[in-house]
Amino acid sequence: MKRFPKILYGLGVLCLGIFLSISLINKATSHDTAHVEVAPADTLFPDYVKMFNTYYKQFENRKGHFHQTAERTMLPMEKQENCLTCHSLWPHQKDNRTRAFNNQHSRYMTCMVCHIDEQVGRPVKFEWYDFGVDNSITREGPFGIERIADKGLSAEENFITRIVPIIVDGDIKSRLFATYETPVYRQFREDSRAGVTVNAQEVRKQAEALLGKTPLTCSQCHAEASQFPWAELGFAGMRADEMLHSAVVGMVEKYENFYFPAVFE
Repeated sequence: MKRFPKILYGLGVLCLGIFLSISLINKATSHDTAHVEVAPADTLFPDYVKMFNTYYKQFENRKGHFHQTAERTMLPMEKQENCLTCHSLWPHQKDNRTRAFNNQHSRYMTCMVCHIDEQVGRPVKFEWYDFGVDNSITREGPFGIERIADKGLSAEENFITRIVPIIVDGDIKSRLFATYETPVYRQFREDSRAGVTVNAQEVRKQAEALLGKTPLTCSQCHAEASQFPWAELGFAGMRADEMLHSAVVGMVEKYENFYFPAVFE
């Protein structure tokens, strides 16, 4: 019996130690935990824009963040693409070498620019689309079409105006862009959340009706022989040359492994 209090005391100390360790670990990794809560990767219907903006309204969260956290750099959810019904804002995951570069493109163009199925007799063109967000960004014009000496790119904060594909049929132009709030997709999400039986395959078939089997590769746009209409979209001079001779393209397409330079003091 005399040993029992000692055993009980030992268990108590052990439990207290575990509790304190977990508390310290949670505190040390609270920044990472916040990111998991802000952008859960496993949700079917992501609302990242609302979660990010809510999170970064707190100054303490903005102050300690490495990347830019300006609220206006992302479109409101109702103006995002219907692709977000099933995909996240960063949908490219398979290729570790190219996924970051591919995901960055969603800031400057819509998904269908790279994934459109261009058929004979149905030519596809591209143009800048103003999403109607009333702020200084849209008033400055399209992002990065000009490089200004000592000042970086023109409209350097513009992540609102994007390139979208246009199907041209005679005098009729059809913009290929369906928003997240398109009625058929909104109804699909509401039914799914409510437990109503939905025909997901049919909805997906409709959403991907104009999708090509193979997306464009880097060099199909960023190469001297590219047919992508850089000039028509406003790119000229040094900035156009950067688009046609991107070092990143050679890095991801020609090398199996590549390394970023490091600076040691």
